[in-house]
Amino acid sequence: MNILALKKHSRSFSASKPLIVAGCLAFGLMAQPAQAALTFSFNYLNPGEGFDDPTFGLDRKAALNEAAGMLGAYFSNYTANLTYDVTSYSIDKNTLASAGSGQFVEPGSFQETVVQTKILTNGASDGNGADADGIVDWNFFYNWGLTDNVAANEYDFKKVAIHELLHSFGFAGNIGNGGVDNQGVAPGSQGSWANFDNFLTDASGNRLIGTDGVFDSTKVAALTAGSGSVLFNGANAVAANGGVGVNIFAPTTWTGGSSLSHLDDDTPAFSQLIMASTVSEGLKTREISAIELGILKDIGYTQIEAPAEVPVPATVWLMLTGLMGLLGLNRRKAAL
Repeated sequence: MNILALKKHSRSFSASKPLIVAGCLAFGLMAQPAQAALTFSFNYLNPGEGFDDPTFGLDRKAALNEAAGMLGAYFSNYTANLTYDVTSYSIDKNTLASAGSGQFVEPGSFQETVVQTKILTNGASDGNGADADGIVDWNFFYNWGLTDNVAANEYDFKKVAIHELLHSFGFAGNIGNGGVDNQGVAPGSQGSWANFDNFLTDASGNRLIGTDGVFDSTKVAALTAGSGSVLFNGANAVAANGGVGVNIFAPTTWTGGSSLSHLDDDTPAFSQLIMASTVSEGLKTREISAIELGILKDIGYTQIEAPAEVPVPATVWLMLTGLMGLLGLNRRKAAL
């Protein structure tokens, strides 16, 4: 089997398509302190800039490590050290940050990411060998709030970092525009899919992809039919969502890197959750909701649980119902 190029799911103003990042290691190895059974090692590949900026670099690294520790606290029943190659840039483009992890190509199957397999086997299986398990890419053109005091004109670094790392954990699909897989295999033939894709259905609960790994060509229209047209119908997610499927982001215009890999932020109750498709500036929740935990359980993390005390500031407001609107209607929103 061959490993796919690492796929990134980006948070952006009009989400960019995946890029391939070289797997060589460079300067700045920094391991996340062992606050939970999962630990993180970040290999910083842009010396002198970004995370290695002489003025802001240390604070940026600290924020990434703190976010990784907050995420790892939910996975305290697993033991693995996860390695990431981290790149960065500063460009006025429609991308805030992105992250991902490779998968194996096996037609007719639903695959874990390299990161996911490493976690679920407690570090025993390392699909990338000496290479990094995943990648992180960050755009420092925008204003970032690195601490728990995020200004109204800053993006919440820690929230975005948790979101992007969760993509590498497998919270993302392989379905492309028109129902093709990552290799361009069209509906009607066996494709290679993500575990996440195994639980996607249309609005009536019919699977998009059969158990044989063949995308149903009659379901192509659902991919761009708007809010409620594609659902995540895993048992744990459904239970957490009041007995109904979870709306997945399926905008009427296909958005590469975002469509079918996020919660639907046009559903008010999901709009401020970690894995919604967009984010606005200001302090946001860093807590993984019960629905998101349900999705993670369905894709294989059966031992995941919320930590006894979530390490977020008391001032963070949580979007637990659909009664609150988006923060800052006149501020720009960035797509994930």
